[in-house]
Amino acid sequence: MHRTILPPWLGVVVTDDDVDAPPLLLRLDEPARTWTDAFPVGNGRIGAMVHGGTAHERLQVNDDTCWSGAPHDGPVEPVGPLGPDGAPGVVRRARRLLADGDPLAAEAELARLQSGWVQAYQPLVDVLLDQPDAAGGAGYRRTLDLARGVVTTTWASTADVPWRQDVLVSHPDGALLLERAADAAAPGGGEAWVRLTSPHPWAGAPTPVAAPDAHPRAAVVLATLDMPSHVLPDWVDGPDPVRYGGRAVHAAVALAVLADGDPDRDPDDGARVDVVDGAVRARGVRRLRVVLTTATDHDVATGTLHGDRARVAADALAGLGRAVADVDGIAARHVADHAALMGRVTLDLDAVAPDLPLDTRLARHAHGTADPHLAVLAFQHGRYLTVAGSRPGTLPLNLQGIWNASVRPPWSSNYTININTEMNYWPTLVGDLAECHEPLLGWLDRLSDAGRGTARTLYGVRGWVAHHNSDPWCFTGPTGRGHDSASWSSWPLGGAWLARHVVDHHDWTGDDAALRRHWPVVRGAALAVLDLLVELPDGTLGTSPATSPENHYLLPDGRPAAVSVSTTSDLAIIRDLLEHVRRLAPAAGDHDEDLRAAVDGALERLPTERVAPDGRLAEWRTDVPDAEPGHRHQSHLYRVFPGTSIDPDSAPALTAAALRTLDARGPDSTGWSLAWRLALRARLRDVDGVADLVTAFLHPVDAEPSVGDGPLRGGVYRSLLCAHPPFQIDGNLGFTAGVAEALVQAHRRGPDGVREVHLLPALPAAWPTGRVRGLRLRGGLRLTELAWRDGRVERAVLEADRPVVVDVRERGAAERRQVTLRPGRRVVAAAPA
Repeated sequence: MHRTILPPWLGVVVTDDDVDAPPLLLRLDEPARTWTDAFPVGNGRIGAMVHGGTAHERLQVNDDTCWSGAPHDGPVEPVGPLGPDGAPGVVRRARRLLADGDPLAAEAELARLQSGWVQAYQPLVDVLLDQPDAAGGAGYRRTLDLARGVVTTTWASTADVPWRQDVLVSHPDGALLLERAADAAAPGGGEAWVRLTSPHPWAGAPTPVAAPDAHPRAAVVLATLDMPSHVLPDWVDGPDPVRYGGRAVHAAVALAVLADGDPDRDPDDGARVDVVDGAVRARGVRRLRVVLTTATDHDVATGTLHGDRARVAADALAGLGRAVADVDGIAARHVADHAALMGRVTLDLDAVAPDLPLDTRLARHAHGTADPHLAVLAFQHGRYLTVAGSRPGTLPLNLQGIWNASVRPPWSSNYTININTEMNYWPTLVGDLAECHEPLLGWLDRLSDAGRGTARTLYGVRGWVAHHNSDPWCFTGPTGRGHDSASWSSWPLGGAWLARHVVDHHDWTGDDAALRRHWPVVRGAALAVLDLLVELPDGTLGTSPATSPENHYLLPDGRPAAVSVSTTSDLAIIRDLLEHVRRLAPAAGDHDEDLRAAVDGALERLPTERVAPDGRLAEWRTDVPDAEPGHRHQSHLYRVFPGTSIDPDSAPALTAAALRTLDARGPDSTGWSLAWRLALRARLRDVDGVADLVTAFLHPVDAEPSVGDGPLRGGVYRSLLCAHPPFQIDGNLGFTAGVAEALVQAHRRGPDGVREVHLLPALPAAWPTGRVRGLRLRGGLRLTELAWRDGRVERAVLEADRPVVVDVRERGAAERRQVTLRPGRRVVAAAPA
């Protein structure tokens, strides 16, 4: 019988709220068989996937600044040929072809505007640990503690010696820490090897450097490498898809291995470390600690490369020196920092967590065994991935967050801005992680600067535009070289959609200074859409050419087409943006009367959504057949969610049409689309739909054949990472936002301008009793506590950042209770009579 080894820092942040609720542990009872089985840790910049091996451990490490390519020189370059009137002439010709009824010819014309592709997010190194004495699997357990940000593996070796390993990445120390130890009562003297490998060629192979004086039983190696100068997307065939040389990110990795032996048996401790052929050998080891730091020449704030290799190496070593100087305190500082963010919001669904590994629980849940605690884990998992992957000073989360093992990852692991990047940040504000929103806002400032040239070059318009893909180098053009589908490439509204995040940040925080700082993003996007609008034959304003992201309709002869006129999603995004410009311009200090007049005039002439003859909310300007009825995108429902204009109170007819649309899309889709549909159903107060989508999202795509239910579809891997498939992090984050939307909504204002706080608007029947604390709401509000029993509110406590009056209602009821809130005072907004 083996004992559990408990490090002294493990319990530093237990609070009263933790005592009764099940722990936030993701648990698997075997080492990772695939990359998606591993558990992610991170500090916003350094990410690692922990595989949990015993004799052989692998930590796959990323640095969020490691991308292929380099900053762009000059404006976007269309593949052409363009003709004497340039790129705007191409747009005008496509518009005429659409008016003449030839959308496929219009698509061929628009292909001339395509340029290249975005660059790809890159893996950095693997840390490989070989320790034969630790081999074994008795009592194996691997957990990710979401509350503390630590992956812990415990097991007994074949010699029946208990072992424990903890892995974390510290934000305060900027370092990865692995600590592995055998039980103190067991004989010491084992040997371990630690080495670095990389999918990239070494610029400087791992080489020993002087170890810190304070740690005589330590060895340090330094390695340097360059990222590829160009990587083609994984779906594009071409010669030399991965190229090295030329301008690229320079990176360095510094690794320290600290070994402790058995001082009771050997007064000199007994442990020895040395470097052999670039690998660290540790002998006489009872406890092993590995500390890793990284550095690159990629300046996130400016999007530039300084090119000084010596400085990069020095930065990595300096960071390692600071971390190792107080290595004993790294874990406690990390846990305190991580838990301070994670602990702001708690969710308890009054559910017992079964004493089973996650993969078993997911399979049982898929076959009808109730396990509400899975939803709690998935909700907090989204917040965890935000804390671990997005911190001030980092790049925004990409398609895989900050975790990627492939040189040519799926969809380049890029910023896909026709839904996915935006979804990554849906839970950030409501989840009380506003500082984790800053990387997106900072990147938008740079993206909008780059997009001004694209707006002028391609469309001859003011402001800025971006299309469906981008990267840290702020690519803003249409992708492809004349061969990408117009359904995704010919869509210039990425900037208009992203600008909503500046609006949301202000709506939640009330930070006027941040609004003014980022207002050029919003204003520039508005100027672009105002210039892109054209007058249509019926006198309305619209877009031509237009697409509905990634979707197609059928022509009379059965061929699919993507380009049309005035798609519903185009008009919804534009209307939403212009309404926010009109509302927030005074707070931003923008008193441009000409802009105000243009916005007012456009809003008067923009059509709103319409209901099609079949009862669905129409996606296209005319009633055409769907090429793919169950399509994963539902961009024409934009003003339901993430917009705030369509709900059962404000637009009952459009609500019914939106629900009919979701029904027609079917029950299955990709993982991220299921998360979006969850948020949509919650906004529409479709309780049964919310319940069905929670179940659908938690479907295990990698279940064993004996418990599977047919072909793979969207859901989650056994680690709870979202499966498109393949892995995309957006679904994890969108799920969190959807659950929050089911518990509370505060987007509506009544006719008197009073904000409404709607409690439990879409609570599933499977969650009859529960409590949530700490959610942030629009208007500077905080839901300090919301408790319910038998589906009815028992107690709700609100507080506010500024004086405000709100109306509180419960579960669709017409009755409202008006509550006055003042800063620093918590008010019971609902309680049993």
